[in-house]
Amino acid sequence: MSSPRLRVQFETLFKHCDGKDTDIQLEEITDVLCCTRRNARIVLNKLEEEGWIEWHPAAGRGKLSKLNFKQNRNDVSENLARRYLEEGKIGQALTVLDSDAGKLTQVIQRYLGVQYQEGEQVIRLPYYRPLSMLNPSKSMRRSEQHIACQVFSGLTRLDDHDKLQPDLAHTWQSVSDTHWRFYLRPGVRFHNGEPLLTEHVVVNLLALESLNMFSHIKDVTSSENWVVDVFLTRPDKHFPLALTESSAKITLPQSLRGEDYDLKPIGTGPYRIEANNEKRLVLHAFDGYFGFRPLVDRVEVWVVDEAYSSMVYPSLSKPVMADRGESDEVELDPGCTYLLLNRRSGIATDPRWAIFLSNALNASDLFAHIPKEKVIDLGVLHAYGLKPGWYDIKLSPVEAPPTNNKEITVAYHFQHPMFPILAKAIAKVLKSYGVAVEFITYDHTLPEPENVDVWIKPMGISNNRDDALAGWLMDYSDIELLSPLDDFDEWCQLVDQWRAGEHDAFPARQLGKQLVNSYQLIPMFHCWLGVNKDQCGTLQNAKCNALGWFDFSQVWVKPELNRLSS
Repeated sequence: MSSPRLRVQFETLFKHCDGKDTDIQLEEITDVLCCTRRNARIVLNKLEEEGWIEWHPAAGRGKLSKLNFKQNRNDVSENLARRYLEEGKIGQALTVLDSDAGKLTQVIQRYLGVQYQEGEQVIRLPYYRPLSMLNPSKSMRRSEQHIACQVFSGLTRLDDHDKLQPDLAHTWQSVSDTHWRFYLRPGVRFHNGEPLLTEHVVVNLLALESLNMFSHIKDVTSSENWVVDVFLTRPDKHFPLALTESSAKITLPQSLRGEDYDLKPIGTGPYRIEANNEKRLVLHAFDGYFGFRPLVDRVEVWVVDEAYSSMVYPSLSKPVMADRGESDEVELDPGCTYLLLNRRSGIATDPRWAIFLSNALNASDLFAHIPKEKVIDLGVLHAYGLKPGWYDIKLSPVEAPPTNNKEITVAYHFQHPMFPILAKAIAKVLKSYGVAVEFITYDHTLPEPENVDVWIKPMGISNNRDDALAGWLMDYSDIELLSPLDDFDEWCQLVDQWRAGEHDAFPARQLGKQLVNSYQLIPMFHCWLGVNKDQCGTLQNAKCNALGWFDFSQVWVKPELNRLSS
């Protein structure tokens, strides 16, 4: 890439010549650039290589040479800004545009969205952080779960209407209350060309037994090719539904994985990962996909610093909270962000502290310490229960804390745009009661549960079904680590009773009430999720899902056809 100094030298010449093609002596250029004849020739050659000028030197000293400007100052600045954007250098892009945020917005807006590049349809989307954990067998955040669904396949899946559908298994049957049989699609291949074998599925399903959600798996066998039998220790009428969880995606065998598998995993889904680093994630349509090949060839997720993200995509909360336009479709996420109290080994083992914290750290009081513009920009709304529309909070007057001069620890993911702000509000509120706060921040490595008193947690459930609470409760919420064993067992028993067929409907409301009324967690806020239609342009079928994204494999670009005049 050309250096900032070369851009300055171009601008100096452009200004000297009033941006007009001109006849000029090399000696004049050396005076303008304050350099030697040799260096002037080097600069002119580099400017010509960049495509910014045409230089026609005349033979002999004192002769007039021809200098033509192929681009103006703004063109050069914007081209440089775009090239910096390709490297993820948002700050440098802003610098070459003379720190003009408006110009940067225009450049980014033209660069992102739906593009055509080398005959391929490309979607470029901004995001505020890298997507660095895409291995479904490990703990993933909300957005990583979405990407994993584009890269991996499971035996079953949920469609856009949250209905159970075949995936790697084209059909299945319940042989008995504790025996399920799955029939696999033949000819499926991983993105690296390796064939998916029946034994790969057996190994993947056996590995699930370590999760609470699948702890009832007794054995997995295969009596013949493309047939997998799963034996359970207790009845589960909804076992195929459980296999839609991200943790149940079928992954490449350990022996075939590279060292960077967490960052660039290999699956059998509609998209393969072409690149993934701190600057961008690139997904490319997998031509060997066993289903319908995606219509969009490439999806790029660009990491845009938080300082500039609001310039790229305006918050979706604004049209909802104020004057909602027809160009946006938004809805509340199916879960909430909450405060998880440590009732097993933390301060909330004392019921008096659990009650105090649940009353003192209610969302209304905390939001009073958060700037209103932040609440609006981030699109959050008070939560009174785990899911929108639930009202389970029962507040009492806040009394003094049980003991004086106490310090508690609050843990949160430091990359989340809302969590640091919420953590500061918690510290302010507790300080007014004489309680000090120590923060534990983390990225990928979770803190030790015994060191945490209050944990700011997102639910991040992947669909709108009530039974999505099962996987969240049992494996993704960390409630097991911070709740009394008897309570956690009781909540899991409610799930098992539903799986055994004792209840037709999933006991979502009962679980929600018990988790809040036991002071295990404090609901904080719901997020508005949606797709900005203005930004998507000609993109069709871009329907927002429960994870705040749209299914890349289901969208397509509608051509802008010129109407023939009659």
